[in-house]
Amino acid sequence: MIRKAALIALPLVLAACNVERDPGNDTTSITVNDQRIEGAVDGVGNALEDAGREVRDAADRAAPAVQDAARDVGNAADRAGDTIEAGAEGAARGVREESRDNTPPANNQ
Repeated sequence: MIRKAALIALPLVLAACNVERDPGNDTTSITVNDQRIEGAVDGVGNALEDAGREVRDAADRAAPAVQDAARDVGNAADRAGDTIEAGAEGAARGVREESRDNTPPANNQ
């Protein structure tokens, strides 16, 4: 997190710096313009707000599709359950009919 903040802060500070070299005195002076920093921070803040808004809007657009997909999966599961239940009932009915039609031989021991 600190690295990311530094990556944002460093260009802001460098953009706000004025470097002046005085070859006569062999000196270099650096001044920082607070207004430039504030402007850059505002710009970054606005960009982050825009990005957040875009993410929210994308999620809002995706939500109905996700809900539809979940409903489709639920309906498919219901149909599969109905098919399995009907097959099991049919198989049980067949076993009962066969058992009724083919009575076991008497046990003569």
